[in-house]
Parts: sequence; C-alpha cells; structure tokens
Amino acid sequence: MLDVLYVEDNPDDADLFGRVIRKMEKGISYKVINVGSEALDYLTAQGKYQGETAPLPKLLLLDLDLSEYSGFEIIQKARSVARTRLLPIVVFSTSDSPQDISQSFNLGANAYVVKPGSYQSINQLLRRLCDFWLIDNNVVN
Repeated sequence: MLDVLYVEDNPDDADLFGRVIRKMEKGISYKVINVGSEALDYLTAQGKYQGETAPLPKLLLLDLDLSEYSGFEIIQKARSVARTRLLPIVVFSTSDSPQDISQSFNLGANAYVVKPGSYQSINQLLRRLCDFWLIDNNVVN
C-alpha cells in the first residue's frame, strides 16, 4: 500500500517533501512523480504502469503547475475514472489565486493548501496533512 503520491515537478520541493516525510515517526510510504503524463499513467494503470498493479495511494498530493498536463487536468481525469474517483486529492500549490482554488474544488479536489515559504512551516503543515489524511480520515479507497 502506498500512503502518498506526490506529483511535483520542482526538484527542490520534491526533495524537501521527501526529507520531511522520512523524518516522521509514522513510516509513511511515498512516491514522487514529476511529470503530469506519468502521474496520469500511474493513477489509471496505463503506459509503463499497465499490466502491473500500481498501488493506489491513500492520498494524492498535487502541484498545479506541471509539465505536459496541469494539476487541473489530473484532478479532472482522476475524478472520471472509477479507480480514482474517491481518491483524496489535496492540491499543494504556491498559488493563492482564488480562481485556482475555485477551479480545483469545482473539478473535485478535496482540499487546497498553499505551500508555505519556510522549511519549518512546510514541515509542520505536511505533518498535519499526513495526520489528517492518513490517520484521522477514514476514507475507503
């Protein structure tokens, strides 16, 4: 079982996420994908993930600004496929644009979180996100 699939094309943000998650006592499993098309393939078990059972994560953490497909397109596709229709999706973006927030929710995101600027703030936020979505929230995938 995969706990978190993080779709992020900024290597610094992906590295920071990995460092924070590895320091948690909870032993959270995660995968980082940095290209929108690969994320879609993973979520829909297509392309290089076809034929293998790519474990569905308990949580999709999603940046909006990606190459090939945007986070919006990934949300839309995830909500249109039975395999991922109920998958919790949290947008994790630097954008605080009301239009981006509204569009994310309209497409089916469960939450929208603006990335904070400091390591300490990101650390605290990711811990709270993981506690809620992986422990407190009882969504059945």
